[in-house]
Amino acid sequence: MPKAINVDLDAPVVASTPSATQTEPKPQIVKPSEVLEETYGLTTEEILDVNAIKVTISDPCPIVILFGAKTSGKTMTLVRLTRFLRSQGYRVEPDRVFRSANSSAYQEMCDKFDETITNDNAAGGTSVIGFMLVTIRDNNGNPICQILEAPGEHYFDEDNRTSPFPRYINEILAMKNRRTWVFIVERNWKDSSVRNAYAEKIISMQDIIPSSDKVIFTCHKADLSRGLFKNGRPIVKQFFNDIKNQYPGIFARYTNSNPITSLWKPYNFEFVAFSSGVFNKLQDGGQSYTPSQDFYPAGLWEKIRKAVMGSWF
Repeated sequence: MPKAINVDLDAPVVASTPSATQTEPKPQIVKPSEVLEETYGLTTEEILDVNAIKVTISDPCPIVILFGAKTSGKTMTLVRLTRFLRSQGYRVEPDRVFRSANSSAYQEMCDKFDETITNDNAAGGTSVIGFMLVTIRDNNGNPICQILEAPGEHYFDEDNRTSPFPRYINEILAMKNRRTWVFIVERNWKDSSVRNAYAEKIISMQDIIPSSDKVIFTCHKADLSRGLFKNGRPIVKQFFNDIKNQYPGIFARYTNSNPITSLWKPYNFEFVAFSSGVFNKLQDGGQSYTPSQDFYPAGLWEKIRKAVMGSWF
Protein backbone atom coordinates (compact mmCIF):
# COMPACT_ATOMS: atom_id res chain seq x y z
CA MET A 1 0.00 0.00 0.00
CA PRO A 2 1.54 3.42 -0.94
CA LYS A 3 2.55 5.83 1.76
CA ALA A 4 0.33 8.88 2.16
CA ILE A 5 1.46 12.28 0.98
CA ASN A 6 2.90 14.35 3.76
CA VAL A 7 1.15 17.68 4.26
CA ASP A 8 3.62 18.85 6.91
CA LEU A 9 6.89 17.61 5.47
CA ASP A 10 9.00 19.59 7.91
CA ALA A 11 7.33 18.39 11.09
CA PRO A 12 9.50 18.59 14.24
CA VAL A 13 11.79 15.65 14.91
CA VAL A 14 10.51 15.00 18.42
CA ALA A 15 7.84 12.71 19.79
CA SER A 16 5.61 13.88 22.62
CA THR A 17 4.02 12.17 25.60
CA PRO A 18 1.43 13.77 27.89
CA SER A 19 2.65 15.05 31.26
CA ALA A 20 0.47 15.16 34.34
CA THR A 21 2.14 18.32 35.60
CA GLN A 22 2.47 20.30 32.38
CA THR A 23 -0.05 21.72 29.96
CA GLU A 24 2.38 21.28 27.08
CA PRO A 25 3.69 17.84 26.06
CA LYS A 26 7.19 17.00 27.15
CA PRO A 27 9.44 16.36 24.16
CA GLN A 28 11.34 13.12 23.89
CA ILE A 29 14.44 12.95 21.75
CA VAL A 30 14.15 10.55 18.84
CA LYS A 31 17.31 9.12 17.34
CA PRO A 32 18.01 10.61 13.90
CA SER A 33 18.31 7.19 12.31
CA GLU A 34 14.80 6.33 13.51
CA VAL A 35 13.02 9.28 11.89
CA LEU A 36 15.03 11.71 9.81
CA GLU A 37 16.79 9.16 7.64
CA GLU A 38 13.41 7.85 6.55
CA THR A 39 11.97 11.34 6.17
CA TYR A 40 14.72 13.04 4.20
CA GLY A 41 16.82 10.19 2.85
CA LEU A 42 19.87 11.37 4.78
CA THR A 43 22.51 9.23 6.44
CA THR A 44 22.99 9.53 10.19
CA GLU A 45 26.24 11.42 9.56
CA GLU A 46 24.44 13.91 7.32
CA ILE A 47 21.67 14.39 9.87
CA LEU A 48 24.20 15.22 12.57
CA ASP A 49 26.24 17.46 10.24
CA VAL A 50 24.33 19.13 7.41
CA ASN A 51 27.63 20.05 5.73
CA ALA A 52 28.36 16.35 5.26
CA ILE A 53 25.49 16.10 2.78
CA LYS A 54 26.76 15.07 -0.64
CA VAL A 55 24.77 15.59 -3.82
CA THR A 56 25.46 14.92 -7.49
CA ILE A 57 23.91 16.97 -10.28
CA SER A 58 25.10 15.35 -13.48
CA ASP A 59 22.71 16.90 -16.02
CA PRO A 60 23.79 20.35 -17.28
CA CYS A 61 20.19 21.51 -17.83
CA PRO A 62 18.82 24.41 -15.69
CA ILE A 63 18.08 23.92 -11.99
CA VAL A 64 14.99 25.32 -10.27
CA ILE A 65 15.45 25.63 -6.50
CA LEU A 66 12.36 25.74 -4.29
CA PHE A 67 13.41 28.03 -1.42
CA GLY A 68 11.02 27.89 1.52
CA ALA A 69 10.78 27.52 5.28
CA LYS A 70 9.32 24.54 7.11
CA THR A 71 5.70 23.79 6.13
CA SER A 72 5.88 26.36 3.34
CA GLY A 73 4.52 23.88 0.82
CA LYS A 74 7.57 22.90 -1.22
CA THR A 75 6.64 19.23 -1.39
CA MET A 76 3.04 19.85 -2.38
CA THR A 77 4.21 22.36 -4.98
CA LEU A 78 6.24 19.57 -6.54
CA VAL A 79 3.30 17.18 -6.30
CA ARG A 80 0.88 19.63 -7.93
CA LEU A 81 3.31 20.65 -10.66
CA THR A 82 4.08 17.00 -11.44
CA ARG A 83 0.39 16.12 -11.79
CA PHE A 84 -0.22 19.09 -14.06
CA LEU A 85 2.86 18.60 -16.23
CA ARG A 86 2.15 14.91 -16.75
CA SER A 87 -1.37 15.79 -17.82
CA GLN A 88 0.21 18.06 -20.46
CA GLY A 89 2.47 15.33 -21.84
CA TYR A 90 5.67 16.14 -19.94
CA ARG A 91 7.72 13.48 -18.20
CA VAL A 92 8.67 14.12 -14.57
CA GLU A 93 11.12 11.65 -13.07
CA PRO A 94 13.27 11.54 -9.92
CA ASP A 95 17.03 11.74 -10.48
CA ARG A 96 18.42 8.56 -8.94
CA VAL A 97 22.06 9.71 -8.94
CA PHE A 98 21.33 12.92 -7.01
CA ARG A 99 22.03 11.05 -3.77
CA SER A 100 24.38 8.17 -3.13
CA ALA A 101 23.37 4.81 -4.55
CA ASN A 102 24.02 3.47 -1.05
CA SER A 103 21.17 5.58 0.33
CA SER A 104 18.36 3.03 0.52
CA ALA A 105 15.98 5.72 1.81
CA TYR A 106 16.56 7.91 -1.25
CA GLN A 107 16.20 5.00 -3.63
CA GLU A 108 12.91 4.16 -1.88
CA MET A 109 11.74 7.74 -2.45
CA CYS A 110 12.49 7.30 -6.15
CA ASP A 111 10.75 3.92 -6.27
CA LYS A 112 7.59 5.32 -4.67
CA PHE A 113 7.57 8.70 -6.40
CA ASP A 114 4.70 7.83 -8.75
CA GLU A 115 2.63 6.36 -5.91
CA THR A 116 3.10 9.50 -3.86
CA ILE A 117 2.22 11.84 -6.70
CA THR A 118 -1.06 10.07 -7.44
CA ASN A 119 -2.15 9.48 -3.83
CA ASP A 120 -5.16 11.55 -2.75
CA ASN A 121 -4.75 10.78 0.93
CA ALA A 122 -2.55 12.95 3.12
CA ALA A 123 -1.19 12.38 6.60
CA GLY A 124 1.34 13.80 9.01
CA GLY A 125 4.62 12.15 9.90
CA THR A 126 7.11 10.94 7.32
CA SER A 127 6.98 11.25 3.56
CA VAL A 128 8.50 9.48 0.61
CA ILE A 129 9.37 12.87 -0.87
CA GLY A 130 11.70 14.78 1.40
CA PHE A 131 14.97 15.70 -0.31
CA MET A 132 14.83 15.08 -4.01
CA LEU A 133 15.88 16.25 -7.44
CA VAL A 134 13.43 15.63 -10.29
CA THR A 135 13.94 16.14 -14.01
CA ILE A 136 11.25 17.52 -16.32
CA ARG A 137 11.40 16.36 -19.94
CA ASP A 138 9.34 17.12 -23.00
CA ASN A 139 7.41 14.39 -24.80
CA ASN A 140 10.53 13.58 -26.84
CA GLY A 141 12.58 12.95 -23.71
CA ASN A 142 14.61 16.16 -23.91
CA PRO A 143 15.38 17.67 -20.48
CA ILE A 144 13.87 21.10 -19.83
CA CYS A 145 14.92 21.66 -16.22
CA GLN A 146 15.51 20.03 -12.84
CA ILE A 147 13.62 20.94 -9.67
CA LEU A 148 15.25 20.65 -6.26
CA GLU A 149 13.03 20.08 -3.22
CA ALA A 150 15.04 20.19 0.03
CA PRO A 151 14.26 20.36 3.78
CA GLY A 152 13.00 23.78 4.84
CA GLU A 153 15.43 24.14 7.75
CA HIS A 154 18.29 24.12 5.23
CA TYR A 155 17.00 27.53 4.13
CA PHE A 156 15.41 28.97 7.28
CA ASP A 157 15.44 27.44 10.75
CA GLU A 158 13.15 29.43 13.02
CA ASP A 159 15.04 28.16 16.07
CA ASN A 160 18.43 29.07 14.60
CA ARG A 161 17.72 32.01 12.33
CA THR A 162 21.31 32.98 11.56
CA SER A 163 22.62 29.51 10.66
CA PRO A 164 24.59 29.52 7.38
CA PHE A 165 23.38 27.76 4.28
CA PRO A 166 24.65 24.16 3.92
CA ARG A 167 27.67 23.37 1.81
CA TYR A 168 25.67 21.62 -0.91
CA ILE A 169 23.70 24.81 -1.61
CA ASN A 170 26.93 26.73 -2.09
CA GLU A 171 28.17 23.95 -4.38
CA ILE A 172 25.04 24.33 -6.50
CA LEU A 173 25.77 28.04 -6.72
CA ALA A 174 29.20 27.23 -8.12
CA MET A 175 27.85 24.95 -10.87
CA LYS A 176 27.57 26.07 -14.48
CA ASN A 177 23.88 25.13 -14.71
CA ARG A 178 21.53 28.06 -15.21
CA ARG A 179 19.51 28.59 -12.03
CA THR A 180 16.05 29.86 -11.14
CA TRP A 181 15.17 30.55 -7.51
CA VAL A 182 11.54 30.15 -6.46
CA PHE A 183 11.22 32.07 -3.20
CA ILE A 184 8.13 30.83 -1.36
CA VAL A 185 6.25 33.28 0.87
CA GLU A 186 2.84 33.27 2.48
CA ARG A 187 0.49 36.14 3.22
CA ASN A 188 -0.03 36.78 6.98
CA TRP A 189 2.43 33.99 7.83
CA LYS A 190 3.07 33.70 11.58
CA ASP A 191 4.03 37.03 13.21
CA SER A 192 6.07 39.99 11.99
CA SER A 193 9.24 38.97 13.86
CA VAL A 194 9.33 35.58 12.11
CA ARG A 195 8.47 37.12 8.73
CA ASN A 196 11.22 39.72 9.18
CA ALA A 197 13.74 37.01 10.04
CA TYR A 198 12.70 34.96 7.02
CA ALA A 199 12.94 38.07 4.82
CA GLU A 200 16.49 38.60 6.07
CA LYS A 201 17.31 35.00 5.18
CA ILE A 202 15.95 35.47 1.67
CA ILE A 203 18.01 38.64 1.31
CA SER A 204 21.14 36.85 2.56
CA MET A 205 20.66 34.29 -0.21
CA GLN A 206 20.09 37.06 -2.74
CA ASP A 207 23.44 38.52 -1.64
CA ILE A 208 25.25 35.49 -3.04
CA ILE A 209 23.06 34.78 -6.08
CA PRO A 210 24.74 35.81 -9.36
CA SER A 211 22.89 38.51 -11.27
CA SER A 212 22.34 36.05 -14.13
CA ASP A 213 20.13 33.81 -11.96
CA LYS A 214 16.38 34.16 -12.47
CA VAL A 215 13.97 34.80 -9.59
CA ILE A 216 10.31 33.96 -9.06
CA PHE A 217 8.35 34.81 -5.90
CA THR A 218 5.35 32.61 -5.18
CA CYS A 219 2.69 33.54 -2.63
CA HIS A 220 1.55 30.12 -1.42
CA LYS A 221 -1.80 29.14 0.06
CA ALA A 222 -3.44 31.97 -1.86
CA ASP A 223 -6.79 30.18 -1.67
CA LEU A 224 -6.92 30.99 2.07
CA SER A 225 -7.26 34.72 1.26
CA ARG A 226 -10.62 34.74 -0.50
CA GLY A 227 -11.02 38.46 0.15
CA LEU A 228 -8.34 39.01 -2.49
CA PHE A 229 -10.20 37.12 -5.25
CA LYS A 230 -12.35 38.32 -8.12
CA ASN A 231 -14.38 36.01 -10.35
CA GLY A 232 -12.68 33.01 -8.79
CA ARG A 233 -9.14 34.20 -9.50
CA PRO A 234 -6.59 35.81 -7.16
CA ILE A 235 -5.99 39.53 -7.63
CA VAL A 236 -2.24 39.20 -8.06
CA LYS A 237 -1.47 42.90 -7.55
CA GLN A 238 -3.04 42.86 -4.07
CA PHE A 239 -1.12 39.72 -3.09
CA PHE A 240 2.04 41.37 -4.41
CA ASN A 241 1.53 44.53 -2.35
CA ASP A 242 0.83 42.58 0.84
CA ILE A 243 3.94 40.44 0.42
CA LYS A 244 6.05 43.51 -0.31
CA ASN A 245 4.85 45.11 2.94
CA GLN A 246 5.03 41.97 5.08
CA TYR A 247 8.53 40.87 4.01
CA PRO A 248 10.61 44.07 4.01
CA GLY A 249 13.34 44.37 1.40
CA ILE A 250 12.93 41.08 -0.46
CA PHE A 251 12.05 42.86 -3.74
CA ALA A 252 14.48 45.78 -3.48
CA ARG A 253 17.42 44.13 -5.21
CA TYR A 254 15.40 43.50 -8.35
CA THR A 255 14.15 47.00 -9.13
CA ASN A 256 14.21 47.48 -12.88
CA SER A 257 16.40 50.47 -13.72
CA ASN A 258 15.83 50.26 -17.47
CA PRO A 259 14.04 53.50 -18.41
CA ILE A 260 11.98 51.77 -21.09
CA THR A 261 11.03 48.33 -19.78
CA SER A 262 10.48 49.67 -16.26
CA LEU A 263 7.37 51.45 -17.56
CA TRP A 264 5.50 48.14 -17.68
CA LYS A 265 7.80 45.90 -15.60
CA PRO A 266 9.05 47.70 -12.45
CA TYR A 267 10.89 44.61 -11.12
CA ASN A 268 13.16 42.03 -12.74
CA PHE A 269 11.42 39.00 -11.33
CA GLU A 270 8.11 37.22 -11.68
CA PHE A 271 5.38 36.90 -9.05
CA VAL A 272 2.74 34.18 -8.76
CA ALA A 273 -0.21 33.63 -6.42
CA PHE A 274 -0.27 29.86 -5.94
CA SER A 275 -2.23 27.09 -4.28
CA SER A 276 -1.41 23.38 -4.35
CA GLY A 277 -4.91 22.36 -3.30
CA VAL A 278 -7.34 21.75 -0.46
CA PHE A 279 -6.90 19.44 2.53
CA ASN A 280 -9.88 18.05 4.44
CA LYS A 281 -9.77 16.19 7.74
CA LEU A 282 -11.00 12.61 7.75
CA GLN A 283 -12.74 10.83 10.60
CA ASP A 284 -9.77 8.49 11.04
CA GLY A 285 -7.56 11.50 11.81
CA GLY A 286 -5.93 11.71 8.40
CA GLN A 287 -6.50 14.19 5.60
CA SER A 288 -7.66 13.98 2.02
CA TYR A 289 -6.05 16.02 -0.74
CA THR A 290 -7.92 17.71 -3.58
CA PRO A 291 -5.60 19.32 -6.18
CA SER A 292 -6.04 23.00 -6.94
CA GLN A 293 -7.48 24.25 -10.21
CA ASP A 294 -5.11 23.93 -13.15
CA PHE A 295 -4.59 27.68 -13.53
CA TYR A 296 -2.38 27.65 -10.40
CA PRO A 297 0.27 25.18 -11.63
CA ALA A 298 -0.15 26.43 -15.20
CA GLY A 299 0.73 29.97 -14.09
CA LEU A 300 3.76 28.84 -12.10
CA TRP A 301 5.00 26.59 -14.90
CA GLU A 302 4.66 29.44 -17.41
CA LYS A 303 7.04 31.56 -15.30
CA ILE A 304 9.47 28.68 -14.74
CA ARG A 305 9.51 27.78 -18.42
CA LYS A 306 10.22 31.37 -19.45
CA ALA A 307 13.08 31.54 -16.98
CA VAL A 308 14.77 28.29 -17.95
CA MET A 309 14.21 28.68 -21.70
CA GLY A 310 15.78 32.12 -21.73
CA SER A 311 12.79 34.21 -22.90
CA TRP A 312 12.27 36.25 -19.77
CA PHE A 313 10.81 39.43 -21.25
